[in-house]
Amino acid sequence: MKINTTPPQSAFSANQYAAHNAAQLDKQAHFTQQLSNAMDAAGQSRPDNEVAVSVGVDYQSISEQARNYYQIARDNAYKRVDLSQPEKQQIQFYQETMSEIMEMPIEVKVEPHEVNEALLFNNLGIDFLAYKELKVRIEMLDLTEQEIADDKSLETHEKDKLKDQIDELKAKLETAIDELLGDSQDKPLETDAIGTPSDVFSLYQTP
Repeated sequence: MKINTTPPQSAFSANQYAAHNAAQLDKQAHFTQQLSNAMDAAGQSRPDNEVAVSVGVDYQSISEQARNYYQIARDNAYKRVDLSQPEKQQIQFYQETMSEIMEMPIEVKVEPHEVNEALLFNNLGIDFLAYKELKVRIEMLDLTEQEIADDKSLETHEKDKLKDQIDELKAKLETAIDELLGDSQDKPLETDAIGTPSDVFSLYQTP
């Protein structure tokens, strides 16, 4: 899934992001409850990686896949930095990293602990892999934000500007998640079984 991603040049209002984030959390909370109800009705245990709804970022819980792709994004971004302008290199590096995160191809698959979740997403007519890909990109932006916050070479106002750009990109990804989950809000839950874990693996595994 490709999201339009040139890092935004204008600052994204903190109030705008907070309002969007609150609405997005409400939608995800509704979906999480729906997913939980579906799992209870199917007599299935909740997956360890159940859809999280949180206003904070738990950096320790960021997936290994997101960390690996983030390193690739950083490496690719560095190749595009203009070394002839050392005073702008670090800011350009982060901006190029953001672009890479949003544009680079990402392949995700259903992990063993996600099988029940993937089955239920499919039951609700939602593309689990598209959802997971968007979440991985958000995790990568979280890692960028953490790196910027720890970067002692940047002034506070420079960090704030980069943070605004990250917030705007996250909002785009969260809007895409809203669109994926939105179609499920008014759909009745299907009570019939949709398949077995092996069916899901055969459906989602890449060749």
